[in-house]
Amino acid sequence: MSIATINPATGETVKTFTPATPDEVEAAIARGYARFDDYRHTTFAQRAKWANATADLLEAEADQAAAMMTLEMGKTLTSAKGEALKCAKGFRYYAENAEALLADEPADAAAVGASQAFARYQPLGVVLAVMPW
Repeated sequence: MSIATINPATGETVKTFTPATPDEVEAAIARGYARFDDYRHTTFAQRAKWANATADLLEAEADQAAAMMTLEMGKTLTSAKGEALKCAKGFRYYAENAEALLADEPADAAAVGASQAFARYQPLGVVLAVMPW
C-alpha cells in the first residue's frame, strides 16, 4: 500500500510513500531505547550542538522545503520558507536556553520531609510520533 500527497492546485501526485509496517515501527522504538541511556547523560552543551546543527540544516534546505510545501499544501513560497526558518529558529532558541529552562528548581522540602528538595528535568523515555508539517 502506498499513500500519495496531492498538489491541491492541480490535483497531481507530488510524491508517494509507503507507510512503515508494525515491525518497522517496533524496530525504530528498539533503536531509540538502545541509545536512550547514552542520550539521557549527554550534556546541555552537546544537546545544544545537535540542536544548532539541526537549525543549520533547516536553514540550508529552506528553499527546497518551501518548494515542497508549496506543491503539497498550496502555500506561497514566502510563507512556506518563513515556516521552515521559524522551525530553525525554534531549534536555536532551545539550543541557547535549554540549560536555563531545564535547570534544577528548588521545591518545597517540607512537603517531602527533607532539608532540601529539587525538581529535576530529565529525559524519561522514547517517544515515537507522526508529526504532520
